[in-house]
Amino acid sequence: MLAPVRSATADSDGYYCAGPNYLAYEMSFSRFRSAHYLFVIRLGDSVGIGESDSLLLPDFQVHGMRCGPGSLQLLGWDSLYTVGLVASHLSLTAARAPWAGQGSSRQPLTAYPGMNLGQWSRAARSGRADTTLLTIHPAVHRFVLAITVQPDPTNDCRQHILTRVVELDQRARAVDARVLFDGEGLKECGE
Repeated sequence: MLAPVRSATADSDGYYCAGPNYLAYEMSFSRFRSAHYLFVIRLGDSVGIGESDSLLLPDFQVHGMRCGPGSLQLLGWDSLYTVGLVASHLSLTAARAPWAGQGSSRQPLTAYPGMNLGQWSRAARSGRADTTLLTIHPAVHRFVLAITVQPDPTNDCRQHILTRVVELDQRARAVDARVLFDGEGLKECGE
């Protein structure tokens, strides 16, 4: 009955969404062992890749995110968390979701996309690099989310994942980049 203790990892850590002039993503166990954070990075022609704001979130598993012009929403199993985006700070409100306690009849997850920048990203699941264009308005430059994956030569069930937001000029040349996630990802190995 005694087994070595392993660090817990969230199975959906690293959800993200893009608003009209920002990128938001959440991280907990993959970067912070005892806390859950939301990060919002302003993007656009006047700021390029701007500074990041962060907000400490309650401990819950995110099932999807949706970004809008003045706020973003994080979907939990029985709650919907709304984060107001004000120039000076981020503010969090939580509401018991109307579908709480309804099991599989709750609001469809398709209303809250499940885009992920960590081990559940399309790139990590396929084992190949992936680039996603972020729709930022108005912008002369383009912004992409670039995810690279490298297998661990010592363990077939692990891989290294690097996720960056990259600013491209009009000729598609990288002019700036910021690392969002740099860490280990586990992949299914037929257990």
